[in-house]
Amino acid sequence: MSETGQELVRELKALLSEGEEEPLQIFLQLIRPEDLARWLHQLTAEERQRILAVLGFDAAGVVLDDTTASIRAELIDDLEPEHLARIAETLPADEAADLIGELETADTEKVLGHLDDADEHKLRGLLSYPEDTAGGIMTPDVVALSPESTVDDAITHLRSVDEGTVTAALYVVDDERHLLGFVRLRRLVTARSTSRLGDIMSDDIITVDVGADQEEVAEQVDKYNFISIPVTDSDNHLLGAVTFDDVFDVIEDEATEDIYKMAGSSAEEEESESILHIARYRLPWLLVCLAGTQLSTLVLTFAKGRVGLYEQMSVFTAAIMAMAGNTSLQSSTTTVRQLALDNLPRGRFVRHVVQEISVALLMGVICGLVAAVLAVAFGNDPIIGLALGIAMAMGMSAASMLGATMPLALDLVGIDPAVSSGPLVSTINDSLALTLYFAVATGILLLAG
Repeated sequence: MSETGQELVRELKALLSEGEEEPLQIFLQLIRPEDLARWLHQLTAEERQRILAVLGFDAAGVVLDDTTASIRAELIDDLEPEHLARIAETLPADEAADLIGELETADTEKVLGHLDDADEHKLRGLLSYPEDTAGGIMTPDVVALSPESTVDDAITHLRSVDEGTVTAALYVVDDERHLLGFVRLRRLVTARSTSRLGDIMSDDIITVDVGADQEEVAEQVDKYNFISIPVTDSDNHLLGAVTFDDVFDVIEDEATEDIYKMAGSSAEEEESESILHIARYRLPWLLVCLAGTQLSTLVLTFAKGRVGLYEQMSVFTAAIMAMAGNTSLQSSTTTVRQLALDNLPRGRFVRHVVQEISVALLMGVICGLVAAVLAVAFGNDPIIGLALGIAMAMGMSAASMLGATMPLALDLVGIDPAVSSGPLVSTINDSLALTLYFAVATGILLLAG
């Protein structure tokens, strides 16, 4: 965030602490809602609710659409259905559907009940499509006229449409709304006012099916450099259009999903600050990794024969290093992602690190217990199982702290954490994990006498 932005946030916090509503309203009217949406993560939940309560419906709609998923869910859960309905009315239909669609079914019905019949029917139609399809991201408000309409009719119609209507192209349809062609705005304004749309339209039109995956839609828009692309059903009825800004959102969502998958996690964890929920997304892949390391452990155990405890300990070094390494990768990936999106201000660094360590400790305890049981099951000395379990919990916590703090430290000194944190974390983490393992095991062996 720029220095000016930080100063404005400090002023906003001061106004919130004073408790006066009128100065707060005046200040918020001078701030772009898009900027305000980016600042909400620096405020408390109570402060965010106070701000949303004094914002106008239009500004509140922009803020809710632009803020993070977790903050948006928190804010709309506390809004009255009628208030949320008034906000939804200010948004384009596709954005309004996304907003209302995040509610529980019963709450969604309450909000829809406060809309007029036309808006309710439109949003119900959008909500009926899966959110990751063309139907789920399209805007139903498009300009569609008959081939007999003239250029003058089309221009008159364009002047009367709402702001949220897609006007990048004018679509030509028959009486049953079958898509016949389209007219670019440039062609429209250069043609004679008495020309029929059917005579000047282009029938070389590319469409996407309403059930097409959103990635396919994004590929089509990117391939042909479209500003918008029409959406049709299997009978070629025009249902709406997907615009380039919707495609940008799809690209960001898909990139985020890929990044989290690479780290063995899920993009859904951005919507939650709960340690248990975050651990639920990350733990399955770590357990899979643990199972994989135990396969190599099993082979080495059968091959080693009768050896001392330290020889048994060496069998599990691969498991210790792999689990610590994967935990570190998860923490570093999520930290780099939040830094890249400017969702992690410096004031939240400590909180973020503590959260990552807490998640890792929870997963480490679970993985450590599983590893200890497997170690004993493979015929190892119970002391080795105890050392393995404790060391794995400690190693994963330390690795998570390293994975979270290294990108933050690199960001503070102006080095790109996405480029530099991976190799550094991997190199340091291997030594740290093994040192912890042998130190814990040695201590237990000494105490056991």
